[in-house]
Amino acid sequence: MAKWTLVALSLLSLGVVGLAAQVELHLFWAVGCPNCEVMEEFLTGLASAHPELVIVRHEVAYHPDEWRLMQQLAQAYGIEPSETPVVFVGDLATVGIGRAVELRIAEEVERCLAEGCPSPLSRLPEDGTWVPAPFELMLLALAALAVLVILVQLTSP
Repeated sequence: MAKWTLVALSLLSLGVVGLAAQVELHLFWAVGCPNCEVMEEFLTGLASAHPELVIVRHEVAYHPDEWRLMQQLAQAYGIEPSETPVVFVGDLATVGIGRAVELRIAEEVERCLAEGCPSPLSRLPEDGTWVPAPFELMLLALAALAVLVILVQLTSP
């Protein structure tokens, strides 16, 4: 009887290890960005050490929807990305590269593996609406002003 109990507990423990939660990491990168290549190399190594890590890649230079998604996430995390790469995982948002950035990402991935973390996308509004950041509001206002100036010039005698 004890032998079968031991076998059952062993199988149960294997099942629990197999059900380890996945951690979702979003990498925003740009074609031709050397820093992005460095981050990609680091994340590839991190993913090989942690098979539960799912890396979702978003190219932002040629895909405006991906750029907008990066801006939405940045706003939700309270950062303003000034360069690529940008990484979102758990409660962490990072911009750029470097050993300190890599350590923070690795620590957050390990924390998420231990405690569980929702997808970074869960921070976005559920209805899909996007609230522009102050900089984007300024650009929209300038564009509206430019259109108004052009219309005034076209309609004046």
